[in-house]
Amino acid sequence: MMTGKADRWARSAAGLETRQRLRRRASVLFFAAWMACVGCVTNPRSTLEPKPDALDAILRKPPHAVRCEHTFPAADGAELGFIGYRQQAARPAVALVYLHGVESHAAWFDTAAQLLQKRGYDVFCLDRRGSGINRENRGFVSGHVDRFDTLLTDVKFFVRPLRAHYDAVFLVGLSWGGKLALAFGLTYPEDCEGLILITPGLRALVDVGPLTKVWVFLANGLAPRARVAIPIQSEMFTTNPEHLEYIRGDTLRLKQATARFLFESHRLDQYIERAIPENRLPTLLFLAGQDRIIDNEGVVGLLERGGQASLDIIEYEDQTHSIQFDAPHRLVEDMIKWLKSPTTRRAGGKDLERASTPPTGLSPERG
Repeated sequence: MMTGKADRWARSAAGLETRQRLRRRASVLFFAAWMACVGCVTNPRSTLEPKPDALDAILRKPPHAVRCEHTFPAADGAELGFIGYRQQAARPAVALVYLHGVESHAAWFDTAAQLLQKRGYDVFCLDRRGSGINRENRGFVSGHVDRFDTLLTDVKFFVRPLRAHYDAVFLVGLSWGGKLALAFGLTYPEDCEGLILITPGLRALVDVGPLTKVWVFLANGLAPRARVAIPIQSEMFTTNPEHLEYIRGDTLRLKQATARFLFESHRLDQYIERAIPENRLPTLLFLAGQDRIIDNEGVVGLLERGGQASLDIIEYEDQTHSIQFDAPHRLVEDMIKWLKSPTTRRAGGKDLERASTPPTGLSPERG
């Protein structure tokens, strides 16, 4: 006969075993349904076309400051804000379009963007709809998107008019933005000459738990705008006290996303998984040796399945995830070295050498 203590222990153990069994069953059901979505991911390429002169009013005149905020029209008629860092004299040959991470926004790349601008490159930092300067103030729901295709079309409606004004456009994607940049290159390879991926979120070490995934799957259909905490801690971005203070106090930092956004993020993963062999764009990959967010080996393994002419990998062994905060000068120098390399400079059969030094005088308008 059991003692009271032994009886309580037995009931506790039995209850724990039951809960674990239910979790396992829920996980199996979830992953079966979740993986069934792989077949639902079709080609996200949009037939909608932006107006060729959509950016002319901005780009045909010199900027009034090094850092300027503007808007551009999206396919659905919405206005999306972005930050431009442009030359105040001649327009360079190369433009860089930056896509930010899941919690961050365009301003997290400010230091690197200004350094690139000083070296003779025009840099355009886009805020994803639902993030940064494109939230409720412009009619969007923070941390939400109905379909990942919409985000790719947003980038298309910025990049395609931009091409009329530059010889080459390169996408720079950081963290989750690296995933979006790669997907754009796979969907619209004719619209950019190459990819610069900075600690890209193509394979993650951090994720929501199995039960939360089950809930996300169900909420996607029943309550798509239900909020889910993003499981990234501030200390995972950087260990620099000054930058940690900025991140913790950033009122534009996105700490939650909707169930639909997370579901569409998974669909985006599946699209990349299927389409990666089609990548033909030269790619520069930056990794942080102390990254606690990204699975570096998994990222390299995925990109090595691509058919790109070149895949150059630079690892900063002493850095955490946000190297644009902690090592901006080093990052920019390595970016420029790659952009000037013979392989990259001949991207698309174009000579991009004239972007190598800051311009000194006004040149005729193009486009």
